[in-house]
Amino acid sequence: MWGGSELLWVSTAQRLRSEGNEVRVSVEESNKEISHIEQLRLAGCPIFYRRHFPPFLYRVGRRLRLPVPDYNHAQVRRAAAGVDLVVISQGANYEGVFWMEEARAAGRKYVVIAQSAPPQWWPHDDDADRLSECYEKASGAYFVSQATLDLSRRQFGTPLRNGKVVRNPFNVPYDVKLAWPSDVRNGLALACVARLDPNSKAQDVLLEVLGLPQWRARQIRVSLAGAGSQERVLRRMVSQLGLKNVEFSGHQSNIEDVWSRHHALVLPSRFEGMPLTVVEAMLCGRPCIVTDVGGNKELIRDGINGFLAKAATVPLLDEAMNRAWEYRERLEEMGRQAAKDVRHFVSRDPAEDFARELESVAGDGTKRVGNLKAVDCVGAQ
Repeated sequence: MWGGSELLWVSTAQRLRSEGNEVRVSVEESNKEISHIEQLRLAGCPIFYRRHFPPFLYRVGRRLRLPVPDYNHAQVRRAAAGVDLVVISQGANYEGVFWMEEARAAGRKYVVIAQSAPPQWWPHDDDADRLSECYEKASGAYFVSQATLDLSRRQFGTPLRNGKVVRNPFNVPYDVKLAWPSDVRNGLALACVARLDPNSKAQDVLLEVLGLPQWRARQIRVSLAGAGSQERVLRRMVSQLGLKNVEFSGHQSNIEDVWSRHHALVLPSRFEGMPLTVVEAMLCGRPCIVTDVGGNKELIRDGINGFLAKAATVPLLDEAMNRAWEYRERLEEMGRQAAKDVRHFVSRDPAEDFARELESVAGDGTKRVGNLKAVDCVGAQ
């Protein structure tokens, strides 16, 4: 599924290509057209498609020398032939190990991006050894939050000396200014902007909180803004709980429009890297009610620009949401503070920042604009 974790590499590839660099792209096949990939193709980027196989099939394929997984390795070798730098983009911090090994075997300089580090996943010793070696041999290892970098160090058992924190591009103007929605005394409007994926986003916990007696008695409405493969089960949960104030609004491409109609973000994630939706809500002047996972604490100051729940459980989310309800007449002020704080956290153009970083790495420390022979971007998802 295409999501926020893809924006950094694709935006950077577009920037590098527009400056005259040769950029090749290796991505998984999709049964639908992805506009970002088509834009790269139209810009002159060769696209090398890989077939989708779960990671365990790669392991089996390598042991049994099956031809189908080998097809993907051949595609990546074709894409990486003669390039100055291979960029390996991952959703989770372990997904790109195959491509790191492929780049090393081909003698290519490579960097790796990790958008998250799931705390419930710890590699077996053999996998941790592979990941440690691949990351330490990379010319750069980039993580979207300090928390993701720190957890990866622990999971791999390695210092990640070349680890750095980078920021993702966002889907709202940097200088966006939105009017505050209708007075919160007439009802509080919350939006949970996330793919419908309880495993990571924990919409189930949010729905259980809304089913508690005190929340049934309050003037509040919640929009689940997103799409995903768990929509039907979440709709059944809403029906079973008898909730009348929950709306499924689907995927929203106009993020400004979402925040023009809502007072705050609620995102009870079980794990995160650095949620793009938090950055966007804060840029739009909206406080956030989030769990203390991933990089959330690096952005959210509890009771100042938002509210932190200690974990994705019903009692702890209820406590954080109760504080937001009690502070509801201060939410506009907190939103103004959130808008100030986030602009100290993210630059105006993260893709520009990362493009210059990649040029520096590819040029052995020399900043060279528009002079890369090629950059190969491999999306690991």
